[in-house]
Amino acid sequence: MKTVLITGGSGAIGSMTAYLAIRKGYQVVLAYHQNEKAAQSLQEDLEKMGGKLLLVQGDLTKAKDRARLIEEATAFGSIDILVNNFGAARYCPFTEETGEGMADCIETNLLSHMALTRLTVPAMLSKKSGAIINISSVWGQTGGSCEVAYSAAKAGLIGFTKALAKELAPSGITVNCVAPGCVESKMLGDLDREALKQMIPTGQLTSGLDVAQAILFLAEQEQITGQILAANGGMYI
Repeated sequence: MKTVLITGGSGAIGSMTAYLAIRKGYQVVLAYHQNEKAAQSLQEDLEKMGGKLLLVQGDLTKAKDRARLIEEATAFGSIDILVNNFGAARYCPFTEETGEGMADCIETNLLSHMALTRLTVPAMLSKKSGAIINISSVWGQTGGSCEVAYSAAKAGLIGFTKALAKELAPSGITVNCVAPGCVESKMLGDLDREALKQMIPTGQLTSGLDVAQAILFLAEQEQITGQILAANGGMYI
């Protein structure tokens, strides 16, 4: 039974990826930060489905929590698939940005993912197999007004994906990226959903399941690596 490590596990994308992974016969390590109630509810649902799941709480911007996550995950089962999904949006006009705010955004949405991946790769190299899926954003591809730091971090995640894919391909490890558009989740806050739908050719917001399906598709491919799959309903084609 293969093991999938999913970060940002209590959110719309992470929870649906966990559901889909369990249905496909994987066991799941679900990392979450603050939403304990949602994480525990998800655990109960997945265990009722007969799934094998480990919950790990921690702040993955902290080195000690990343190290503990990998230690606990490895004890649960050798990590075959890593889904770097956690992150946080940042809305701020660039002229009002602060050094601290930008640094925090880059740490949360890029550097922490790179650091966690670096802890995961050695075991994959020893097996000469594995899959890494990074979750970027449509703004990482096109840029978003008043989301400069966030867009830069997500664009960096795309560059990280492409470079690491070339480095790890000879060892049988794939590295790909999913770039969602407007996902129906708490990250949208109080934004006007109907106005957002008018920007999307399909006329629908992307669901957590849409993204989860893209993640598991990429995770199961041996000859697809270094690619960006845009699950965005046709935004900015």
